[in-house]
Amino acid sequence: MSLILFLALLIVCCGYAIARGGAPERIGGGLQVGAFALNLPVHFLLDATGYRSAIVGTAAIDVILLFALIVLAWRSTRFWPLWVAGWQLAAIVAHLAKGLDPGMLPAGYAIQAQIWAYPMLIATAVGTWRHRRRLAAGDPDPAWKTMPA
Repeated sequence: MSLILFLALLIVCCGYAIARGGAPERIGGGLQVGAFALNLPVHFLLDATGYRSAIVGTAAIDVILLFALIVLAWRSTRFWPLWVAGWQLAAIVAHLAKGLDPGMLPAGYAIQAQIWAYPMLIATAVGTWRHRRRLAAGDPDPAWKTMPA
């Protein structure tokens, strides 16, 4: 995947979510930026196999991100975190598939592990845009579900 294209999309989508979103959008955008920032040194320094083998460090960060996104989806009133968590799960399945089938072509593994980040970023930006529309329409748009005591 093109790193420049991804970085541009990351900056635009997550920057928009962090600057203009409600609490769930800011958290979701921050989680995705944080996971990317953690993945850079891990991928290039520790997991520099060129996708020839399962990338354990990156997979661990992806699992942590998945759990954080699940908590966000569970606690927030927004629908977009469910989609984002689902796409993150698909990325983890790619890591598991490579672990189960070490003969998987490196290009196939790379695409399967990375492609899901694009719809995740777009969904975060769309969720932010929808939040802004609800606010403009006068909807209070509460960020969090009320939990029974």
